[in-house]
Amino acid sequence: MSTLRVDNIQDTAGADNQGKILQVTYDSTARPRFQGSVSTLTDTGFEVSITPKFANSKIKIDFAASVLSSAHYVAMDIYRNGTTGLSGDSANGLTGSVAYYTAFWQNISMFIIDSPNTTSTVTYNIFAKTYSGTVTIGGAGVGGTIYPNGVVLSATEIAQ
Repeated sequence: MSTLRVDNIQDTAGADNQGKILQVTYDSTARPRFQGSVSTLTDTGFEVSITPKFANSKIKIDFAASVLSSAHYVAMDIYRNGTTGLSGDSANGLTGSVAYYTAFWQNISMFIIDSPNTTSTVTYNIFAKTYSGTVTIGGAGVGGTIYPNGVVLSATEIAQ
């Protein structure tokens, strides 16, 4: 019987980065909650930016927030640079934005893996819509009070 032992695997440049987390960024800007009656996917104002160290890196975007829709149904998506919806990318097996049924305040979370193929800064935006009624993202508020940072949004670069 043979045994294969490896102490280290390196890429062709001699670096041992594959699969390692290179950086994590998160949205630390205090933002008011998003509230609107929107029937098309609309930028909610929640965003996170990252500047990949390598063009072939994967970027994992994580999103979590308190969400309410007065008519129960909400669709959400993560967009790259405000123009490219990522959940509608046939490469990841999804066919459109992610729909949620929210009869009361609920914690909504989603993540996606992106391959932006760049070392330039990339911004990921949260888009949302309702099928009718109003959608509110980022905290219930009391008596009209708006709570900033009711949303958690981060981007993680993973070396390939």
